[in-house]
Amino acid sequence: MIETKIQAPKSVGDIIPVEKVYGTPDAFAGTPMSNLLTRVQGPIGKQDVQHNDASGKGMWLTEGEDEVFVTFEFGGSYPIGEMWVWNYNQQSTTYPGLFYRGLKEVKLEHSLNGEDWTELKGQGYPFKLAPATGSNQQKATNLDDGNNSPVDFGGVLARYVRLSARANPDIGNWGGYEENEKLFGLSQVNFYAGKGFAVEAAEEWTNLFHRKQGWSGSDGIYAIPFNGCDRQGTADQTKTIFMFGDTFIGSVDEATDYRISTKMINNTLGILTGAEPNEDALEFRWKQDENNEPASNIVPNTEKTRSVEGAYYWLQDGASINGTFYCFPMIVGPNPDGPEGFAFSIHGITRVSAPIGEDGPNLDLQDQIDTSLYFTAANGKTTYFGAAIMANTEESGNPNPDGYVYIYGLQNWEKVKLVAARVREEDFNDLDKWHFWNGAEWAAEKEQVVPIAEEISCELSVSPMVGGSLDGKYIAVFQESSTGNWISIYAGDTPVGPFKDPVRLHYCQEPKGGEGIYSYNAKGHPHLSKPGEMLFSYNVNTTSWAMHEKHASIYRPRFMNVREIS
Repeated sequence: MIETKIQAPKSVGDIIPVEKVYGTPDAFAGTPMSNLLTRVQGPIGKQDVQHNDASGKGMWLTEGEDEVFVTFEFGGSYPIGEMWVWNYNQQSTTYPGLFYRGLKEVKLEHSLNGEDWTELKGQGYPFKLAPATGSNQQKATNLDDGNNSPVDFGGVLARYVRLSARANPDIGNWGGYEENEKLFGLSQVNFYAGKGFAVEAAEEWTNLFHRKQGWSGSDGIYAIPFNGCDRQGTADQTKTIFMFGDTFIGSVDEATDYRISTKMINNTLGILTGAEPNEDALEFRWKQDENNEPASNIVPNTEKTRSVEGAYYWLQDGASINGTFYCFPMIVGPNPDGPEGFAFSIHGITRVSAPIGEDGPNLDLQDQIDTSLYFTAANGKTTYFGAAIMANTEESGNPNPDGYVYIYGLQNWEKVKLVAARVREEDFNDLDKWHFWNGAEWAAEKEQVVPIAEEISCELSVSPMVGGSLDGKYIAVFQESSTGNWISIYAGDTPVGPFKDPVRLHYCQEPKGGEGIYSYNAKGHPHLSKPGEMLFSYNVNTTSWAMHEKHASIYRPRFMNVREIS
């Protein structure tokens, strides 16, 4: 059989390729479940026909006692428009009626993670599949509704679809060949795209940060355009500053993935030339200490940081404003009472600035000042700013500039919540001119700030969308529960929302590996995205230092892309 590679759907009605099928174990060598793989069988159009091979070749047939099921896994998450079914169609002149082994009453479910399932209950529910006829030119059978209608999924976003039937003759199938025969089959199942968002792995961006020498793993990964223009589709007009958090510098064994002679420093930078994830266009940067050992680019050097024993910086978001690089790192100190992997405390927020030249921020000329951006609000909650920055200025390229720079922060409730401040572009350096959203207006007193979203992650992004159905909306990309597995978005009408009813886009599978692995801090990178799309990343880490040493590939950013099918 010649394998046919089917492209991901671009428009409504395009076939969605099935990458994997699994479920009830194969019962017969000649009719494996793999026959249902779209990418092997090749595309079957809605008007195409199936054969009636006497051996069942090319079809799926199994046996069961309680239930039979098949799970279809796609290569990404797609809005499903319709499901078309060609029921089991085996026919023999010696044993007529073998096609009655086709499935009958079925349950349909969909999922984004293969664990949490939602039953489809739309038009045609409860779903009964029509039988095949044994014809050698069998058209799609679909539903037994008199019209052979396909199943309408209504554009639901899913990565998995599960089809199941009770292993009960006359309920699970159309009777079989012999009385009480518990054999159940299908010939082909196809899924066609509906209207909505598609979420796919951006492997070329993920691979860009899979390095074996020098820079060999980090988290953080904020992306800042040199020229301050953060509009989708503009990365080819500038260079990009990547800001990383704790970073491994050293070598990784090519064969074993073990780290060799490695050192971790607290932050590094990357400079990307152009808009494409080209390995040769990305340069990593860090300092050297007096012993020629790797050292962080930004090292604490303020009165506040000198008062914290063992202080170091965790970088938050940054921005390029009128040729100056800014970021607001957290002042972090060790806390031996914290759990493994989280033995630290936050002591304050610093503002770091440096001029941006042709090669990036000139950190030899960096300026650091202590700020009052770590405080207790009037509601009694610890609050701090700098987790995300969105310039809504002419320079930013955003479609509706109001001349303000919006700075987003976090407020510590049972779940971390999002707060917002803003300042005129020309007053950005004057913290006394910042104003804070109190739920009704912009107040001068920072203590009056209140949440604009009831859940957010410790790192995030807020940016306007250009193009597509969300054109003009402000999109917040974040990770549920900060270190949870779900990546979601809010869509609001203004830079302060309202941000409600988050939409789940992606489930991070890496933590299923155990060994303390977790995912966290999703965020979007608008200027690296195409118009109407959003490239986003998330971090993967482990609480086990032994796992860091044994599996260097864990501690790397992963990238996904959201695009629209219409």
